[in-house]
Amino acid sequence: MNKPLPDVIADILSYHGAIVDKEDNSYFDVIVPPDVSDILNIPEYARLTFSNGETSNEAIYASYDSEFFISIRNLFANRGKFTIARCETYIPHKEKISRLLSENIAFGNATFRLEKKEIKDITYLLIYFKYTAVSDEKHEGILPVLINSMNLSVAPFENSINDLAERLKEVDFTPEHPKCGSLKILQSAYAACTGMIQARLKDFKKSLEKRLNRDIKRVYEYYETLKAESRTVIERKFIASEKQDNIELLTRKLDAIEAEQKWKIQDLISKYALSIKVEPVAIFSIETNAPVFWINIKRRLASRLFPVTYNPIMKQIDSLPCESCFNPTEGYYICDDHLHIVCGNCLKTCPNCSKKYCMACHKLCPKCKRNG
Repeated sequence: MNKPLPDVIADILSYHGAIVDKEDNSYFDVIVPPDVSDILNIPEYARLTFSNGETSNEAIYASYDSEFFISIRNLFANRGKFTIARCETYIPHKEKISRLLSENIAFGNATFRLEKKEIKDITYLLIYFKYTAVSDEKHEGILPVLINSMNLSVAPFENSINDLAERLKEVDFTPEHPKCGSLKILQSAYAACTGMIQARLKDFKKSLEKRLNRDIKRVYEYYETLKAESRTVIERKFIASEKQDNIELLTRKLDAIEAEQKWKIQDLISKYALSIKVEPVAIFSIETNAPVFWINIKRRLASRLFPVTYNPIMKQIDSLPCESCFNPTEGYYICDDHLHIVCGNCLKTCPNCSKKYCMACHKLCPKCKRNG
């Protein structure tokens, strides 16, 4: 499991010579060296709190959205944003792994066969993404993902970084060394991470929708009552043969109530709108030897070779990527145009013309040019 933020902050400060008196995960006291005090702009003796509701004026708020959290990066200067290492690990027998391919790979509309197998040097990127979800509340967190630079398979990294660190050997950095692979690798990791974060925030989004619907119902019922009362008054005035000017005044008042009702509802929608910001904060480039199994994917009369890899870091076969969203759901399919591997959610059926199309090939329906 990944460490909670207070544990991470405590480890960082301890590494830089601080004395940390940690009682629980809501706050702790710390004595820091003078140079660390200057870098973080905090007293040498300080209390750090991770609760926004802390009432003490002496406590320093230290959660993700705090100035203190931002200043932590100054302890590392340009270190820590990118690290290169090599992972030497035990590789199971290739024959044993190849028997698992049929259990781990299935296509809804295609077949495959194993063509060849080999051991290759592969680079994995372990990328830590920070996300901030803001609505009427704020949710923040760190999501690490591991991406295979060879086939763009992405998976959430659930293991402890401490366990992985024991198997890593530092690699000398040279200017010629590719720092983080191609832009395509980073874009794929970002796309997958965005989908994973949406799933992680599922309960939060349901709560937002529930509160939004509740508040809209209250506003709607309140203004509908006002409008009913206004209509009753207008009818009474009309029956009593009141002056036309009085009736027109009441009618304008009714129009104003309707306009205000629409404005209030739109204001609630804006209040509960969810904005999600995602940014990478650290990248580990991990070089390792791994078994690669080249499968020949066949769809109708066409075929395509694709590398399936055993992941020695997570000790399992890498899942196939969805070459559209990189966070596959609802099984795997092969597209007709370029034999892309796509998940069931990215093999769209156009609601307008019923044509099936691949989201990796087309963002709009290629037949009717509409968004499916």
